[in-house]
Amino acid sequence: MRISIIHMKTRECLNEVLSSARQKIYEAALQKPNFIALPEYFSIPGFIDKYMSAEAIYLQTYEPTVNLLREISKKFKDIYIVGGTIIEREGFSYYNTCTIWRNGCRLASYRKRNLIGIEEKIGLSKAESPLVLETEICKVGVLICADIFDQKAVDQTVKHGAEVIFLPVAALHAHPHVEGHPLTERIASEKKVVIVKVGNVRSGAKGGRSAVITPWGVISEADDSYMDAVLTVDLDLEKLRSLR
Repeated sequence: MRISIIHMKTRECLNEVLSSARQKIYEAALQKPNFIALPEYFSIPGFIDKYMSAEAIYLQTYEPTVNLLREISKKFKDIYIVGGTIIEREGFSYYNTCTIWRNGCRLASYRKRNLIGIEEKIGLSKAESPLVLETEICKVGVLICADIFDQKAVDQTVKHGAEVIFLPVAALHAHPHVEGHPLTERIASEKKVVIVKVGNVRSGAKGGRSAVITPWGVISEADDSYMDAVLTVDLDLEKLRSLR
């Protein structure tokens, strides 16, 4: 199983963000992965701490981001696109949502269950349900950023059969510096899952660094460079299943 992570730096212009995402996805697709994954809030200019409301972010970013994900997944029809996260609306509520795409179709969605302070401040709503998508390759789960701190959310995702858990994350200015990936390494080891942490690059905040964490250790990790990068790794699913 081959996975490509798009490790993106934050930008202040929506067109630049989407153009950079498209460019890196095209670059990743040349490596013929089964999955390409983007970070949390990858298409939001300047990240969410500069906005007053979830509605404002939704109105600016939802439609162009979804159009990009649909377009890319239709072009690379055999690749699953784990589309970072978007802010989407249902009724009068707004959610931080990770979408999974293939061949132009939205296959599944997962909404963040554990919000941080700034997300509550701008009016996002909490969700409750886990997501595990069965593909012909493996069973894929999704958690978003702070969800990884919620034992219940982790346990439910594993209980539903997830072998690989995609974890879109984002680093704010206030994100604490972390040496390595102690929490995800422990979870990967104890639960016998692979965690694909898909982060962004933000000057002065290292907590959102992308990495692929297996039960046998970290097998790939983004460096501290303030630039976009593609990390492509091959996962040994037979080794993983033998441990489970």
